[in-house]
Order: sequence, then structure tokens, then C-alpha cells
Amino acid sequence: MAEPAVPLPKPVHIEPSRRAWVDLDGASLRIRRPGQAPAWVPLRRLSRLTLSTRVEITMEALLACAERGIVIVVHDDREIPVARVVGRVTDRTGFRQRLADLTWQPDWRAQYHEWRKAMQHRVATVVARRLGLPSEIHRKPRVLAALLRYDIRRVAGEQIERQTRHLFRQQALSWTQHRLLQLGCGAEDELWLTGSPDLSQDLADLLAFRLETIRHGWLLGRGRAARMQGRPFPPLDRKTVMTRIERIRPRMDRLGRDLVNRFHLWLVERSAGQ
Repeated sequence: MAEPAVPLPKPVHIEPSRRAWVDLDGASLRIRRPGQAPAWVPLRRLSRLTLSTRVEITMEALLACAERGIVIVVHDDREIPVARVVGRVTDRTGFRQRLADLTWQPDWRAQYHEWRKAMQHRVATVVARRLGLPSEIHRKPRVLAALLRYDIRRVAGEQIERQTRHLFRQQALSWTQHRLLQLGCGAEDELWLTGSPDLSQDLADLLAFRLETIRHGWLLGRGRAARMQGRPFPPLDRKTVMTRIERIRPRMDRLGRDLVNRFHLWLVERSAGQ
């Protein structure tokens, strides 16, 4: 029988209306507030500590957090960060932990959807620029995607357009799922991998969109070669398409890693800003 998954550490917010004190008590932080009994938080269960400027924390407690990679963010009464302690790089600063930290924020879904929307526009900008399309088209990613599909259908036909699009998307999804597994996201992260939002599918959609310049150029090139020889567009089987995808695998890996790294950087910024 498989052992139950160990819960990931979670963020703790100490936002007293008056004052509070935090010190180290063994392997835990002790939190004291006027008129209340002390509370203890084991360091092993803590990923990030957010404090207002009214909280006093001892140097021993601060160093214990830094040693374990527990980020400390101090903000003023206007919610503006005034200090941040990062400490050592550990599993608590890794990709999977950042995902967990994000989901503890009440508006995390809205934040995530805004990031995805921004990335769709960024990818559309790159695709439009590389294909020499009008700059304003990047503000309408869906229109741009439909335009590329139409362009390919016009040259290669609807069946080949659909077949190649599905295979490119399939391989993009395979790549993102494998990459997320490498970053520690497994079956216990069902929320992100099979629920809503579906992170692997969202990243795959972005990657497949970025690869449209390759698919578009490849199929239109085959169409031009056929016309020059006075022949119709040559038939395509799955093996031929997969051979083409394998040839661009290094580029897929580079573009995919860029997308994941941008997402990870965004997670770090969200963590530091809370």
C-alpha cells in the first residue's frame, strides 16, 4: 500500500491589530499576542512567513527561517512590502512549493488566469512578428490562431491541418506533463494537473501556439514545393509528422522551458509580494 503524501508546508500570516512577538522555541516558532495564549508553528510545516511591521521577531527565529529556506516578508499598514528575507535555496523554494503557496491566496485563480491571459498575448506577439503579420493582431490571440489555421487549410486542406495541429498539441502536452513531473508535480497535485485550472494543458496550449510558426512554415513550404512541380499537396501520414516533430525537439524543449521558467518566476514574485 502506498504511503500517504506528506502535506506541503504552508504560508503563515501574522497580522495583529496591535503588537505581536515571534521567537524560536526548539523546532517551532512561538507567537505571542497581548491577552492571548501563545501559539506554536513547527518550522517543518511553514513555507513562508508574512508579518506586519507591528510584529517583533528575534534574530534566532529569523535565522532559523532563513536556514530552512522559509521566505519572510514584512509589510507596512498599506500592505506595501518593506523587507524580505530569502535565505537558503531548499525544497521550500522549489516549483511545487510555490504552486502550493499560490493556492493559499484567496484570489489565486484570478491571479493565475491573468497570468495565462498575459502569456497568450505575449506568445501571440512573438508569433505575429515572426510571420510578418500586422502588429495589432497580437492583441487578438484567437483571431491569430484562426488565421493560421485558415492559411494552412487553404494550402494543405482541412484534414492535414487538423491532423498536424492535433499531433503538435499532443506532443506539446506530453512535453509539459513530463517537465512538471521533473519539477515534482505528481499525482498528489491533482488540482493543478487534472482539475481547473489544468496547468499542464494550459502550458501545452501556450507551447503549441508558440510552435505554430514552425507548423505553418513547414506546411506552406511543402505546398510551395508541390506547386512548383505542378503537383497537388502531398499526403501526410503520422510517421512523417512525428519525424518532423522529432527534428524540432530541441527547439520545443527550449521554448517549453522558457514558458515554465516564466511561470516559475511569476510564482516567486507572487510569493515575495505577499
